[in-house]
Amino acid sequence: MNNNNKNNNTMKKTLFITAFMAIAVCGQSQQLLTVSGKTEDGKRIKVEYYKGTSQDRIKSVNYELVDELKNENKRQQNSINDLQYQLNKANKRIDALNAQLENAGNDDQLSNLNTQVNVKQDEISNLNRQLGEKDAQLEILSAENERLKAQLDSIKAVNLRISQARSAKTPAVGVEGSLGGVVMMGNLNNSWEKVFSLNKQLAVYYGTGRLMENFPLSVEVGLGFRNLPMSAKIHKYTYSGTTQDVDGDEFTPVYVFDNCTEKLSVNCIEVPIRLCYGQPIAHKVSFYAKLGATPSFILNAHLTNGAYTIKGNYPDWGVTLEEIEELGFFNNSGDGDRKVTPERRFNLWANAAVGAYVPLSSSLLFNVGAKVDYPILSAKRYNVDDDHLFLPNGLTEYNNGMLIPSLQAGLVYKLD
Repeated sequence: MNNNNKNNNTMKKTLFITAFMAIAVCGQSQQLLTVSGKTEDGKRIKVEYYKGTSQDRIKSVNYELVDELKNENKRQQNSINDLQYQLNKANKRIDALNAQLENAGNDDQLSNLNTQVNVKQDEISNLNRQLGEKDAQLEILSAENERLKAQLDSIKAVNLRISQARSAKTPAVGVEGSLGGVVMMGNLNNSWEKVFSLNKQLAVYYGTGRLMENFPLSVEVGLGFRNLPMSAKIHKYTYSGTTQDVDGDEFTPVYVFDNCTEKLSVNCIEVPIRLCYGQPIAHKVSFYAKLGATPSFILNAHLTNGAYTIKGNYPDWGVTLEEIEELGFFNNSGDGDRKVTPERRFNLWANAAVGAYVPLSSSLLFNVGAKVDYPILSAKRYNVDDDHLFLPNGLTEYNNGMLIPSLQAGLVYKLD
């Protein structure tokens, strides 16, 4: 009967704790809350939990439940130890009585000692029976402990999936920047050589929640700015043949370059649109892969050149003229900034990216990855508004495509 009451109380206590655990799991904010109560056997319990991720909530309930089981096991073990101590004392007393029986001198003394021995044997039998009952109770508690641990693991797994699904469905906003080299895939005209330059981008974007229940796919749309530079260098250029100046006199152009560098800098406003596989999760590192297209509109473009000199050799006169700008002969110090106009202002880029989200808090994450851009449509060529005579066309005529591998990093904020 006592065992049934104990088992009933244990089950009621378990149900009570489980009910409070369910209350804790339903929390939504990051505030620390406390749930307290009293079981039917008079024992008070208290559960502290965070209204945040399911892991926080399950941990707090798990600790409370395991502590209750440990305390019950400890009480049962203490009781067994006490019974074992009493049993040892009884056995020692039996040994002492047996010794007295051997030394007893009369029937009364023997009868009295036999009575004491029988009483002690009854006590030992009772203690052995109680020990058997306690062992059975411990086995029941051990089985209940394993069952509750399995139940907690199951609840934890379910709530973790629920938490992940909820966080994955959450929309987000982000800001990211990228820096990468401009790889021109074709050759330049005339004697120009390609020089390494850095493409710079900055964008803000909005990412939708998960589009499908069981597939982490979302759409990101943003607004950004791109600074696309292209650089080239010319060491030597020789003009073959003669030409005429503004007066109609024939001459041979003479070019003097000192490693002249030309740089075409294009500034664009962009609207990145992409599909994203993988979404930011608050409590662990997660990975993403993105594929998209970026419409781009050229705001302005500028062309700068390093120092060079143009002279004119007149074979009919046997003279070389220079620094006569009216005839197109001048010394360029390299500080000129010429405005250029693209034949087409609309560009379209294809891009792909891979990387990882690293949580900084429950709502803020850091993302880092690699990206590559490729122009589907480009400006074709650029017209120089105030071009000088005779300098061979380089970057303004380049239309052979490019590849821009970049490193990118940014911050993502989940809109819970």
